[in-house]
Amino acid sequence: MKKIIFILLLSLIFPNAKIKSLILPGWGELSVDKQSRGKYFLYAESLLIISAYSFNKLSNSYESDYIAYAMDHANANLSNKDYMFALDVGSNDNISDFNNIKKRQRSLLMTLDLNGDIIREFGHEVYPEGVGYDWNWDSESNRSTFNSMRINSINYEKYAGFALAGMLLNRIISLIDVMFLENQKESKISSIIIPKGYNGMELQFYIKF
Repeated sequence: MKKIIFILLLSLIFPNAKIKSLILPGWGELSVDKQSRGKYFLYAESLLIISAYSFNKLSNSYESDYIAYAMDHANANLSNKDYMFALDVGSNDNISDFNNIKKRQRSLLMTLDLNGDIIREFGHEVYPEGVGYDWNWDSESNRSTFNSMRINSINYEKYAGFALAGMLLNRIISLIDVMFLENQKESKISSIIIPKGYNGMELQFYIKF
């Protein structure tokens, strides 16, 4: 009963079907009595919201894992460090090897700000040692495992971004759909979401000419 009252109140606040579609895709279709189309957009929106939440959660989980893994197997403190440091930690077995490569490339030493954080400048890629940026991997395989977790974190972050972009596109499609329906025309726009499991999703957008 409370849910019904809540929906009725929202309908009074937002009587325009186009505005409803922008707020929640499918709501506008339902308000013009297009139940099947409205349910389709609501289903797509639900899938996108769940996907964005799940992918973001997985990304954060992998990030926490690789930060802890680097501390355990490389004595590297990645907390409150930029992502470039994580990339560098995964690229070489230890800070000495990394710095020697950069010195051969004529890179200069990075300086620290007042908070003890490195200042990244063009041509300065050599890490200062003994100030919290050291690392030393205990094995090549553990460094490889670290990189796999880091890459998984970034990939799921991208998937979450795709899902958020899909939510925006879903609103635009629903808005145009309602505009056609209000003009009593058959909508020529449709979309379909194809889940790809843990590998992401595919959002297909169609326009009939």
